[in-house]
Amino acid sequence: MSIVFPIMRVFWNHVKHTDQVRLATQTEPEGIARVYNLPYLDTGNPYHTIDVYYPMEHDGPMPVIIDIHGGGWMYGDKELNRMYCLNLAKRGYVVFNMSYRLVPQVTIKEQLQDVMAAMCWIEAHMGDYPCRSERILLTGDSAGAQLAAFTAALLTSKELRGVFEVPACGLKLTALGLVSPVIYLNAGGYMGVYTTQMWGKNYKELPTYPFMNIDALLPFAKMPPTFLVSSSGDFMAKDMARRAYADFQKFGIPVTLMDFPTFEGEDLPHVFSVIYPESKAGVMAIEGMLQVFEDAGSC
Repeated sequence: MSIVFPIMRVFWNHVKHTDQVRLATQTEPEGIARVYNLPYLDTGNPYHTIDVYYPMEHDGPMPVIIDIHGGGWMYGDKELNRMYCLNLAKRGYVVFNMSYRLVPQVTIKEQLQDVMAAMCWIEAHMGDYPCRSERILLTGDSAGAQLAAFTAALLTSKELRGVFEVPACGLKLTALGLVSPVIYLNAGGYMGVYTTQMWGKNYKELPTYPFMNIDALLPFAKMPPTFLVSSSGDFMAKDMARRAYADFQKFGIPVTLMDFPTFEGEDLPHVFSVIYPESKAGVMAIEGMLQVFEDAGSC
């Protein structure tokens, strides 16, 4: 393993401490039913589990949101996005919040296999919860946005499922929400320094090599209406969000980009709407994403 990965581990340990402090200071919304640690694969691995949240008081079935946390593919679990998902649930949604195995124990291909297994589990168990199964938003942030975007493509492409060796799943997405999406993984720069850890030492020889950037998947997939959000302080993803906006338009995919400039005199950080879902800018971004979801569902 190169020296890069231990350096990244130090960085993510710092992020972990920051996240722990942040979560400890945030107040969870009340009135949310919670079901924890449901195994979506019978492996005994805690990373193969999912949580479900929804309002205790509701009138009939509710639209569904499936969330995939970020963390550079090598950090975090569903607990990282608990506050974000609870805030989505309080707006009248059934929210599925999943974990998946992490790099370097697995590659991104295996993470996508985990996510697709979770999607199949959700399809099979939606009847256990007050779900409107025909109204589904898949969302993710940062690395989770990459997994979400690739999963949206895999759901509609038999050819791509063969490349990534994932099962078919009958879920049909209404919309896709990508928060600070890091979705061009063969673009050089800082992404290139630990490519082998994410894709495998022989990644250039693998069938997945031509499909490391989202634009390579778009010709094979039928993507749903998509919402992108980034910000002036989003050093990791702002250029990728703008590039994705152009690529989605090129392939005729309905796409909305909410690109925040300096907001009230400050640069908004990477994944700001996920880490601060009750902030003014966070609420604006969340409501923008949900509006795309609602509009797509009314078509």
